[in-house]
Amino acid sequence: MNRPLLLLAALTFCCCITSLHGFNINACRCKSTTLRQVPPQMVRKIEVTPVSGHCRRTEIIITTRTGNKICINPEAKWFPGLLNTLQKKGCAKQGPTSCIHRRLL
Repeated sequence: MNRPLLLLAALTFCCCITSLHGFNINACRCKSTTLRQVPPQMVRKIEVTPVSGHCRRTEIIITTRTGNKICINPEAKWFPGLLNTLQKKGCAKQGPTSCIHRRLL
């Protein structure tokens, strides 16, 4: 009687472990980040992804006018100034969410 229960528990455990491999546990989009400053005229879109169960760090992704994506270090000293510049210039005319997007998972 004890042996079938142990076998059932072992099979259940194996099924649970194999199903976890189907999920991308560490789904951070940025493999590396840069502190290099991006000029405001090059910015098409900014995405800010807060810490979540999918990624353990805040991610800032700037999409340039040419379509390139640049991952910015959240501790970059120049980044708040870029946000202020964009909000005062073009983004304010187009609406507050046109350039800066918060991505919530």
